[in-house]
Amino acid sequence: MAKTIIDMKGIVKKFYIGQPNELTILKGIDLQVQEGEFVSIVGQSGSGKSTLMNIIGALDRPTEGEYLLDGVAINQAGDTELSDIRNQKIGFVFQTFNLIPRTSALKNVELPMLYAGMSGSKRTQRARELLEMVEMEERMGHMPNELSGGQKQRVAIARAMANDPSIILADEPTGALDSNTGRLVMDLFHRLHEKQGKTIVLITHNLELAQETQRVVTIRDGQVVDEVSGSGRPPRPAQEA
Repeated sequence: MAKTIIDMKGIVKKFYIGQPNELTILKGIDLQVQEGEFVSIVGQSGSGKSTLMNIIGALDRPTEGEYLLDGVAINQAGDTELSDIRNQKIGFVFQTFNLIPRTSALKNVELPMLYAGMSGSKRTQRARELLEMVEMEERMGHMPNELSGGQKQRVAIARAMANDPSIILADEPTGALDSNTGRLVMDLFHRLHEKQGKTIVLITHNLELAQETQRVVTIRDGQVVDEVSGSGRPPRPAQEA
């Protein structure tokens, strides 16, 4: 039986605490994700899904509740430990790609390994292998402004895999892409899930994409309102990205 890698109980997130404009965004979220699962979290703008993503990714801490990430109590972890967790356990993929502008695709992919203290030759070799995996080997020396949106996202996925994380956390990864390019990116996520057994959490407002995952969790007004099984596969045979 797979172990629980994300275990959230009663997660509350408040802002402006104690002030007249105090705001409660998350209102008692319970969420468990098993190792090797492909889960989507769906919700409209303002539902709280981005706030939840920040807590899942250890970018922020809950105001109340308990969160165990691969057995580590995030509420009690220090800043250095959280930084290590983000670097080693989680690969982030964002809608806006978040690539460093005047840095080649290869160097962008190397960056998390640099922070992890990997030697130059090893990180260059791994970065090359990861860019080959996402079929970007011919664009390794290109800067982000020389790449299309889909190419940028493939570089971002390679970067997310740099330190072989347990979890891939993807926030609207196809939001800035046309439908055909978005399809190729989703196919890449399916391959990472099926061939490498990665735990993937997809944050999206696109229900059609969410239904490709194994489980669809819907949040509204800071609460989980629905949870259903998805197909766990793309709507047609995955094409090469």
